[in-house]
Order: sequence, then C-alpha cells, then structure tokens
Amino acid sequence: MLKKILVPTDGSPESAWAIPVAEKLAVDHGARALLVQVLQYPDPGKRLRSAQREQMLELSTELARSNLDALAARFRSSGIEVESSLLFGSPAGGLLDVEVEQHPDLDLTLSRALVMLDGSGVAEAALPMIEELTAHPITSVVLFRAITDSEDRVAATTYFLGVKERLTGSGLQIELSVEVGDPTELIRHASEGVDVIVLATHGRGGFNRFRHGSVAERIVREADKPVLLVRAAAILPR
Repeated sequence: MLKKILVPTDGSPESAWAIPVAEKLAVDHGARALLVQVLQYPDPGKRLRSAQREQMLELSTELARSNLDALAARFRSSGIEVESSLLFGSPAGGLLDVEVEQHPDLDLTLSRALVMLDGSGVAEAALPMIEELTAHPITSVVLFRAITDSEDRVAATTYFLGVKERLTGSGLQIELSVEVGDPTELIRHASEGVDVIVLATHGRGGFNRFRHGSVAERIVREADKPVLLVRAAAILPR
C-alpha cells in the first residue's frame, strides 16, 4: 500500500486538477498526504524597490498559506493525515528536496492506464507501481510498445504475453498493443482511451540527459493525459 503521496500545489486551477486524484488515492490506501507549495522570490531583475518586493512576497506568502490551509482542511475532512510545507526558492529544486527527504511513494479518476514497455529492465520498473495501484484505482491496463520494424512484432508480442502472465491474478483487465510507426504519434493515439500514462525513466541528469535525450520528458511535454513517471533507479539495483 502507498504510505506517502506528495501533492505539489501552486494555488492555480491547473494544480487543483490533481487534488481529487490525490485525495482518492490517499483514502483508498490510507496514505498520508504531503502538501507542498514553493514560492519563488520576486525577480531581482525587475525594477522594484525593496519595499515593493517585500510587499509582493508578503502577499504571496499569505495567499500560499491560505491555499495550503484550505487543502489541508479538505484532506482532513476525508480522514486523511496531512502534512503541509511552504518553501521558498526554485519550485523544481524545492520539490526535489522534499522528495529526497520524505521518500514519498507517489507524486500526484484514474482507472485505465497505458503502460509503456520496451523489453528492458528499466521499463519494467513501472510494473511494481501498476501492481501497487491495482484496484486502487487502476482496473485495466494497456501494455504498449512502439516498434519501427514490423519484423519485431512477433518478439514484442511474445514478450508482452510473459508480462501479462506476471500480472495475471491481480484482477487487472489487460490489453496488448504493439504498433509500427513513429513513436510520438503512436503514443498520442494510444493514450486517447486511457486515464494515465505510466512509464519508467532512467532519471538521467546533466550531460547524460543532454546526450541521450529523455523519452519520458518528451511524453510529459507532449501528452494531453496525466503521466506517472517511475524512477527506475529507485527500484532496480544499481
């Protein structure tokens, strides 16, 4: 069962979309919600007087605390244990710091998932998360792979049958999908009938990320559905 769910918020309507999902998962799993909002300091490049910057920061802080308090009250009314934190600085850096410190099980209604697999151990790191979310709330999955050569279809399908056997008994409804063509277009088409896309990532950074590129990053940027990234390094032995 999930124990901690990291719920980032910035008070915007967009971030509010994730709240019902996090709330449902926390209730279903009896998990604790970690509400985090990170405020950036006023841009020093703007021509603002010191007093103006202080006023902007004070107002932003007040609004952020109000947002966190309201969300915490909502979660507690559903019987969820809540911890909230207001941080200052880089949103990305702040959230990563919380992730390192708290080790949440999930950063986030989802019932049908598209699971991206390519036959590698890294990609299979997404499977334990799917098993963990079975019935809470995932009820069906599409095991998906994009290939560039039709001659690889048989091997890919055989591999998927093995994965399906692994998941048999979980209660999941499982579909297999091996498509030939441009991966970006195929993924976009395959995601039309699902609620969430799930895939594992190497978690590369810096030069390695620049050199190898990031399939996960491209999917997050281009997909019009929620994307759940599972960091392979957290599951696979190094």
